[in-house]
Amino acid sequence: MDYELLQRYIEGRVTAKEAEQVVDWLDADEAHVKEFMALHKAFDISVMNQSAAQTLRKRAKQIKLRSIGVELVKIAAVILLVLGIQYGWEFRQSEQDTEERPLYQTLYVPAGQRAELMLPDSTKVWLNAHSKLVYPLSFQKDTRSVELSGEAYFEVRRNEKVPFVVKTSKVDVKVLGTEFNVSAYEEEADFEVALLKGSVLLESSRLREPHSMKPGEMVYFKDGQYYSGLIQNPDYFKWKEGLICFLDEPIYKIMEKLSLYFDVEIQHQNQAFLKERYTGKFRSKDGVEQVLKVLQMEHHFRYVKDNEQNVITIK
Repeated sequence: MDYELLQRYIEGRVTAKEAEQVVDWLDADEAHVKEFMALHKAFDISVMNQSAAQTLRKRAKQIKLRSIGVELVKIAAVILLVLGIQYGWEFRQSEQDTEERPLYQTLYVPAGQRAELMLPDSTKVWLNAHSKLVYPLSFQKDTRSVELSGEAYFEVRRNEKVPFVVKTSKVDVKVLGTEFNVSAYEEEADFEVALLKGSVLLESSRLREPHSMKPGEMVYFKDGQYYSGLIQNPDYFKWKEGLICFLDEPIYKIMEKLSLYFDVEIQHQNQAFLKERYTGKFRSKDGVEQVLKVLQMEHHFRYVKDNEQNVITIK
């Protein structure tokens, strides 16, 4: 791979054809992703210092990816795309006020994968499959804010003077320092926030007033209403370890999760089967068909997969 092309890709200065070339290279081998992340990490650091950034651009052709320490994050074939041309990393910067506005970048995790990263304030984030996080290269003094579409688990670095805000299309989640899980896929009507440690404040035009959550509580949005209850399945959050865990879940709910996580349409001809329930754990890296084969051992159904249409039909 041309290192100069990779550098321009990171800076958002590529054509759609060039971006597709980089994406194909990334998707071909997980080692390519790790090499790319190492180069991107070097760029992130240099952006914070303009003189360093200029030096990095001048020497882009000489950079050897193998000489850069691989970033210690767990990433499984994460596709990095440049937004604006329907691809990857996005850097939004005004030429007139670069010092006032932070640089933003977007991390997208494709179906069947997950990613872990550390934000500029040392907050840890795990992104689930088919999720997107927009975050700044450096937080401003009076705000720590990110945008989420999809599902993420946060371990927020405590800072009582500057709250941490996760903005979604449905609710803003405001915290000081805590551990919580947010599921807010834009294509799904449902929304969930589960608080494991600390405290969380939910703010939304759909709520009559802000709601303060307590540890062990889950708030979810369903059928146009918000509900609150206790976390029933702590193992669910092991998705950040690559496990998909179900506890006495209806089959139709499991199919919805599989469709979302693996970006495949699942059609049902066996309606009685959907009402049955299942408890079990799966490795996400094994893929959707492995889950279906295990389910077949306890439930009577057949399935047909149309690879061209990306559709699985349950019979």
